[in-house]
Amino acid sequence: MKNLTLKALFISAIAAMSMNAQAADDVYSQCITDAENVIATAAKEGATAARALEQKTEVAACMAELTKIEAKYGDKTVGVNPSSVMTPEDRAAWSKLFDAIDAKKYKGVRYLQATYYR
Repeated sequence: MKNLTLKALFISAIAAMSMNAQAADDVYSQCITDAENVIATAAKEGATAARALEQKTEVAACMAELTKIEAKYGDKTVGVNPSSVMTPEDRAAWSKLFDAIDAKKYKGVRYLQATYYR
C-alpha cells in the first residue's frame, strides 16, 4: 500500500509540473498563434480585416515573455544584442516571438508583405 501511495504521489507531481510547463508555454504559443492568424487574415482578406481580428493575448504579455527569455542571460546582454549571447534554441524562440510581436502590432516584414502582395 505504501508503494502504491508513493507512485501516486510521484505521478501527481509529474502531472503538476507538466501543467506548469504548459501554462508557461501557453502565452508564448498564443502570441505566435495570434501573429500567424493576423498574417493569414492579412494575406487572404487584407489589412482592414486583419486589424479587426480579435487577438487572444496583448502585446504587453508577449513583451513579458520576451523579457523572460532575455532574463536568463542577465548581465551578459548589457550593451549588446541579446541574441548574440543566447543558445541557438533560445535565439530561435526569441526571434520568432519578436517577429510575432511585430505582426501583432501590424508591422514587420511578414505582415507588410502579406498585405502588400495579396
